[in-house]
Amino acid sequence: MTFLSGISAVLKSASDNFVSAVCGVPGSPMTDVVSAFESSDVETDWFVNEKIAFEWALGYSFSGIRSLVAVKHVGMNVLADPLMTSMIHTIGAGLVILVGDDPEVSGSQNSQDSRYYGSLSRSPVFDPASPQEIYDYLAAAFQLSEEIKAPVIIRVTAAVLNEESEVIETDFSKPEPSNIAADESLWQYRMRGRHLRSHFENDEILSQAAADFCFVENAGKSNKKRLGIITSGYCFSRVQSVLESVSKNNIGLADFDFSVLKLGVVSPLSISKIRHFLENHETVLVAEESEPFIEDQIRVFGNVIGKRSGHLPFGSVTTAHILSAIENAGVSTLPVSKDLEMFKRPAGKSYFCDGCLYPSFYEMLGRLKAETGVYVSGDIGCSMYGIVPPYSVLDSAVSLGAAIGIGSGAARVQNRKSVAVIGDFGFFHSGLLSLIEAAEKNVPSLIYVMQNSAAAMTGGKFAYDPEKLIRAGLDSGANPLNSVQSFDFVSAVEEDLNSDMQLLLKASFEEIEKAGVSVIIIRWKCRKCQP
Repeated sequence: MTFLSGISAVLKSASDNFVSAVCGVPGSPMTDVVSAFESSDVETDWFVNEKIAFEWALGYSFSGIRSLVAVKHVGMNVLADPLMTSMIHTIGAGLVILVGDDPEVSGSQNSQDSRYYGSLSRSPVFDPASPQEIYDYLAAAFQLSEEIKAPVIIRVTAAVLNEESEVIETDFSKPEPSNIAADESLWQYRMRGRHLRSHFENDEILSQAAADFCFVENAGKSNKKRLGIITSGYCFSRVQSVLESVSKNNIGLADFDFSVLKLGVVSPLSISKIRHFLENHETVLVAEESEPFIEDQIRVFGNVIGKRSGHLPFGSVTTAHILSAIENAGVSTLPVSKDLEMFKRPAGKSYFCDGCLYPSFYEMLGRLKAETGVYVSGDIGCSMYGIVPPYSVLDSAVSLGAAIGIGSGAARVQNRKSVAVIGDFGFFHSGLLSLIEAAEKNVPSLIYVMQNSAAAMTGGKFAYDPEKLIRAGLDSGANPLNSVQSFDFVSAVEEDLNSDMQLLLKASFEEIEKAGVSVIIIRWKCRKCQP
């Protein structure tokens, strides 16, 4: 027995289950997980986007090597294409996607729920509640992956990754060569044949896995329970905490008779066990993060409360939320709070780190926009703070790498040059192809590539030098007026910054008047990410 955090449980289980490769993409809460692997014996690589990371893992799988793909929830959108097809194509050695959800939206552009990718792709989804379950579920996921010859998803959050508890370790057997070899005979089937075969061969296995990781806690004495709770993931730990507090402190709920149905596999659901649980309770509360994924699939039974009924909020769920839901379980619906969170910048404070170039840059860009009225599209990352006061210079900031594409669409509609602001990591993640499209379609654009040499908001990991690819992308276009220039602020001192920005503003005004695509690379070193 060892005392481990959730992150350490991932490392220990990966080691004990003969995982040979980790493919990661920077992003909260997964950056710390992949960083921890860098000091291990496991081959660990960072990638510029999730599709490439997943494709490398497929190559490992076809070659008989177990691999782990570590991405944040929005990264699932990027790797969805190869994931969907690999589910019916069949693979070789076990491949597990460890995806980090962000119910609090503390470091992301949304709080999307990765469990839906289980329903969409038919990949089984494990939802661990503790370091022990992370350790156990990772082992089960690799075994299941090799049984169904398809990737398996494990969904975690920062809360369970940072949790610390005792973990009982297991001696796992090395996978048999026959279990990790790709069965090429299956590739003779046409795509429809592969799709049907995956249903015929895997549906029963997945249903059994869902049942095997589904159990009732605190069954109680009476045959008809007044209140049941269905939960999964770290919400289970919070439910346990609430029920222990209720029992210990006798806080006015002594008349309630509770039992809990804990789901370890949330896609597919064990409908037979859930139905039995629902039939034996007057009311069932579904406690889950982030979306009503489980609740929506079982609301048809009628005695279900949760997010849709107003008992719990969308997004993250706290112990206070759960206690309130229990106290109001006798009410069928509750008014939903519409108190929406806003940006709140403390007086005299900046969203940016001390010494960051962005404040001076946005002041410059604000002057350019005020005099020209250009549309300015931003990106996700540090640059997104340009959309709120005191800058308010960005007209949009949607997703990583999207600034150039959005700016191109705006330029086409407005029939004038637009401005895009994109970081170097976002450029490589998914902005490069938009640059090529803009050049090929001769879309008038002024693109600032902010080269601070790091994925600064997501752990400060690497970012490649973009200049050679930018020049190659512009050369693909037919317009000889396409241009690239750079401004170097790496060694700039504060007293010189104003004059340097004046030069950048002058160059920007000149580029706005030109046809074609103009790229200005702005180089500096992120002070937060300096060694």
